[in-house]
Amino acid sequence: MEQSVFQKEISPFVQAAFAIGVNLIVILFVKGIVDSGSVIEDGIVQWEVSFSVLLGFMLFNSVLSIPYQNRTEYFRNSIFSFLAVAGLGGILAHNISGISMDAAGSFRWLYIVFTFTYLVFISIVNLMRKIMEIAKRQDARLRGEDNFKG
Repeated sequence: MEQSVFQKEISPFVQAAFAIGVNLIVILFVKGIVDSGSVIEDGIVQWEVSFSVLLGFMLFNSVLSIPYQNRTEYFRNSIFSFLAVAGLGGILAHNISGISMDAAGSFRWLYIVFTFTYLVFISIVNLMRKIMEIAKRQDARLRGEDNFKG
């Protein structure tokens, strides 16, 4: 039986590389559409794409932390990965659109909000996992399974 993606330990760096790749592909696709003249664009779309990919990374990274046994390592690597996705996404959006973050709108504040939101997401998931482990241990004790390791 094949293991679900939600049961595998997928490194945060692999997740970040995937997110950056998706970001690059979509931004270049949008740039190609704009350059072909079929769509008139104001340059903000690249920033929106970068933030959409960052939001997707935040959600999946938090959920994919559940099967990891070494939570401290995952948490540390996740923060570095988040910074890489956020930073490279901003650099891509800036270089390809030619519009700075400040000229594009309130994206500077979105970085601050997304950073705190990410920390809350990953903390909630880690807290849920801890509660689940406590419940499993308590259940094992009630069943008389003294050597349960959860």
